[in-house]
Amino acid sequence: MRRTWITALAAALLSAPYIAPAVARATSAPVQMPMAAASAAPVEQASPAEIAFVSRVAKRLLAEFPTAAEAERAGYRQTTGVGSDGTSIYFNDDFVRLDELHPNFLWYDRRGRLVGLDYEYPQSEHPQAPTVLFPVQASRWTVVHEHIHYAYRLGTGVIAMHGARATPRLRSPHIGAQALRAEHLLPAGATLLWAYYHPACWDLGFWLVPNPNGPFADLNPNVK
Repeated sequence: MRRTWITALAAALLSAPYIAPAVARATSAPVQMPMAAASAAPVEQASPAEIAFVSRVAKRLLAEFPTAAEAERAGYRQTTGVGSDGTSIYFNDDFVRLDELHPNFLWYDRRGRLVGLDYEYPQSEHPQAPTVLFPVQASRWTVVHEHIHYAYRLGTGVIAMHGARATPRLRSPHIGAQALRAEHLLPAGATLLWAYYHPACWDLGFWLVPNPNGPFADLNPNVK
């Protein structure tokens, strides 16, 4: 099951011109971004095959990307602030080259420790959920609606991160400052640092650290 707050966030962006401004940050500090409240909905117990799969992936990735610093050196970048589930999301800008040991999204807690991941596959390339790729129940797959993420800096100030709905002019692999300004998303005088379009995707996410609610639960009480 995909964490509720991120799917709710993407859905909300479809009906709003932009989400409330993220709390600005210094480069070394986490960004806070308003997220939809996460739920603690019951989740079907993980099967032995699912537990073995999650354990195998966790062993490898917790050793390879234990902290956000390792993820950044490998090409991931922080694209959200800390959500209501206690994590921020790092993305490697790749919706194509991903497999079991190469997820395109990693979750880090407030201390910068790896705690979970997502595999996201664009629906344009996968009309049906790619359930054959991983040994998990088909019900674990959810949908993340299209949206965008971007970050900018005003002068020499701190970095601000935002998310917004994807309008026609923003459905592009190369979103520039001019397009964002045309949508009234980029303040006058701001320097755009990065922006990307997130297409509608099939999503499989789970916790890599122990969770008494199970690896596919929305919330993990061990991550705050």
